[in-house]
Formats: sequence, structure tokens, C-alpha cells
Amino acid sequence: MKAVNLITLSLIAAGLTAPVLAQQTEADKDDFYLGARLGVFSADDDRVAVDNNQLFFVDDGFKTFTSGIEAGYMMTEAWEARIYYDYMEADLVGGGDAYGDSYGVDALYHFNNNIYAGLGVNNTEIGEVTDVAARATVGHRSFINDNLAWRVEGGVQRGWEEDYTEMFANIGLQWFFGGRDASPEPRPRPEPQKAAPEPKPEPKPVDSDGDGVIDANDKCANTPKDYSVDKDGCIQYENETITEELLVEFDLNSSKIRDNAFDDIEEMAEFMKEHPQLDITIHGHTDSTGEADYNQWLSEKRAKSVADVLVNRYGIESSRVDSKGHGETQPKVREDSAADRQANRRIEAILKVVNRVPKERE
Repeated sequence: MKAVNLITLSLIAAGLTAPVLAQQTEADKDDFYLGARLGVFSADDDRVAVDNNQLFFVDDGFKTFTSGIEAGYMMTEAWEARIYYDYMEADLVGGGDAYGDSYGVDALYHFNNNIYAGLGVNNTEIGEVTDVAARATVGHRSFINDNLAWRVEGGVQRGWEEDYTEMFANIGLQWFFGGRDASPEPRPRPEPQKAAPEPKPEPKPVDSDGDGVIDANDKCANTPKDYSVDKDGCIQYENETITEELLVEFDLNSSKIRDNAFDDIEEMAEFMKEHPQLDITIHGHTDSTGEADYNQWLSEKRAKSVADVLVNRYGIESSRVDSKGHGETQPKVREDSAADRQANRRIEAILKVVNRVPKERE
């Protein structure tokens, strides 16, 4: 992927350093072009990807690199149709990479020889997770000579199924086939056409299960009315993040688990059994009473006592359980009272998992 990006960047850089004509050229009607593109993509912070049959969050920000090709056709001097394809390499939260691609079609309107904007439909797939989105684009294009132009553009896309909001930016080099009028005079804009008369309404199609998709197009009959469906009448799914937290407090100078804490530990054990792909780290803490070395030893002992209960009492594999002590270095609250010191004598652990669940109809 890095080699593809380097080659694309070299081609674009070579085009941008070509001699520029003294007179500005522009694209004319019936012109067709092919181009190379290189850019970055900012994933939604809720976007997930599949890696080794596990779900991971995709790192947000402009950390996904793209490179690809495009082709376009000037339907008029102002309107342009374009298709494109991008290969994508994304970083995953926690390390690792996910790969995918993005392709779509745009309708672009040129306000003048340089500035344009448009709307389109895009399909983005990262790590086997796909989302269809509406995309808005704004850009700038300049000709280097009669046939070669460079452009830069950016925009935003909004997913239809997953509600992802994501941004992108890219640069491109385009080779035009066909002659262009090099005249600097402004080109005329097409006159708006009168709207065609509205056709008479046809009989309303039948929708037996009331999901909003007529029977002729419904591929999933009798879907529950509480769930949202796609264009084929089949149930849509969305990601749901489930969080399980464990907090156990200890007596002063003690690593013995209180009797009322075992129910919470058992609940965490059941959560781990339901999600065998998850591992856990128990973090032990103390208050600021006593020497730092002693508090470090006591925090490790508290964390290990809870880890041992998960393994020996509730049957969690020892390879999935780790413990770590932090001494007095990470207080939960500022110690201004005995109650504050009690709150800091604790262990903590947090687990999260992302599930695919049916999307409820709004």
C-alpha cells in the first residue's frame, strides 16, 4: 500500500512541476479524462473493522491513507459526471491495520473555470465492514497545459446505515482527451429548463408487512414493525457498545476481599464467559497512608487477590487474567477525609465489547 501511495504521489508531483502555459485553459463539453488520486480519510470515532474475526475501532482523525483512479465526463461546460475508486489503509485503535476500498459516483457543478462543488453516493469498506454514504465535495482545478490538469478537493460524507460522519481530502492529476477552447472569456451557462408537468398518480402499491417497502421489492417478508429495514425490506443492524465495570474497595492495610464484593466479581466473571475473546487486567490502588514502597506492594496484593478469585472461584482461565498495582500514584479522589481515603483503597477493571444488534425504527 505504501508503494502504491508513493507511485501515485510521484505521478502527481511530476504533473504539478510541468511547464504552465501563460494562458488559462478550461474543460469543454464532451471532454473525457482519466486521473490518479491520493488522499487522506478521517474515520468516524464509532467506525469498527473486523480483524482476525474480532471487532476493533478504527482510529479517527486523518490517519487513513487512500490512493486510486478516477474517470470523468463533461456533460456540459458546467456539469460533470465522475466515477472513482480508492484503496484504503487504516490504523486500528490498540495497534494493527485494516484494509478496504472506497468507490462511488459524483455529479459536479463548475461555478467558474476553477471552483466546483458536487454531491454523490459512496460505498466505503474498511476491514470487512461496509457503509453506504451520501458525499458532498468542494474542489479547485487548474490546467497545466492543453491536456493536463491538477486538482485539490475535500468534503464530508454521511452514512445511511451506520450514521457515520466522515471527512476526506485528496489531490489528483487528470489527463483530458479532446480539444479545449483556450479563450479566457467567460463561458455561457445553460438556461434553466422548465419543469415537466407532473404525471398523474398511479395506484398505491401494496406493503403487506407495513415496513415501508412494497411487496414487489420486499425480499424479507413479515419483518417486525419495530425494526428499521433497508431498501430490500430486510432488517438493518447497528453497533452497540456494552461496558462492564468492576470496583472493589478494601479495608485499611488489608487485601482481604469483603463479603459484599463477591457478587460484583461474579458478575464480571459471567461477562467474561459470555465474551471469551476478552482478557482483563485488575488495577490495584491504595490511599496515601504509609510508605510508598509498602503501598505499591499492598496494591499489587489487592489486585492479585481479585484475580485469584476470578480464576480459582469462578473458573476464568488464568491466561485471560492479569493484575497490576499502582500504589498511591493514581488516587480516585483527593484525600481530604477518611471517606476519601476509603474510596482510594480499591481495585478497578473495565471491559468493553461491540455487538451487532437490530436497529429499531425511529
